Amino acid sequence: MGKTFPISCLALTISTALAGPASAAVIICTGANCVAVDENVLVNGASNAPTITGSTNNSGVGVTFASSTDPLLNGDANGQADVSSADGLLNSLMFSIESGYSFATALFDLVPISGNNPNDPLTNLKADTVTISYYTPGLGTQSQTINTNGTNFLGIYGTAGERFTGAGFSSDPITDGISDFRHVRLGGVELLDPMQSGVPEPGIWALVLIGFGFIGWAMRRKNSEQTQLRFAF
Repeated sequence: MGKTFPISCLALTISTALAGPASAAVIICTGANCVAVDENVLVNGASNAPTITGSTNNSGVGVTFASSTDPLLNGDANGQADVSSADGLLNSLMFSIESGYSFATALFDLVPISGNNPNDPLTNLKADTVTISYYTPGLGTQSQTINTNGTNFLGIYGTAGERFTGAGFSSDPITDGISDFRHVRLGGVELLDPMQSGVPEPGIWALVLIGFGFIGWAMRRKNSEQTQLRFAF
């Protein structure tokens, strides 16, 4: 389980398709160039849609964005992927690559809400910390927690050939969030080896989405009871 900082946070879940040895690690880095990527994800323009679709610009592999908390999403088709909530506050979002494919690295930008005025009901909901979680068949879901500050480019890569099938975040508490999810770039997109084990099925993503809802419920309960609650993945 990752470190927990005493401020509002986001929970970000990453699904891996192949587990490495026990000494392997999934690294979460910060900065616009912290990991090598070779493709942009471009989205199809849409407004007030339940899902946003797109594809990688070189390999043409499909990518789908969905949220468990925001029923209506907007997709900006100008340039690299830009997905936001129709209500202006994105509480959670997941993207998954087309079935049968995986990627080795990812980079994306969690764009914060402008300002943080405690008297403004929208900007006061700005989230300031990100909890990164990743799934391996042997170890289940592990987590890391890092601070966010301003525009937050986050990168993902593994040290032992881990393959990823998607990623997502959820604000903590669920009523906080970000402005939008931008600049999604992937590296090493390729077909999965049919012999690989532990490839997450669509049901895994459904469970993660349900888990996001549970986290929000639990955090609201924590706030109402003024208790300290921790989650072990």
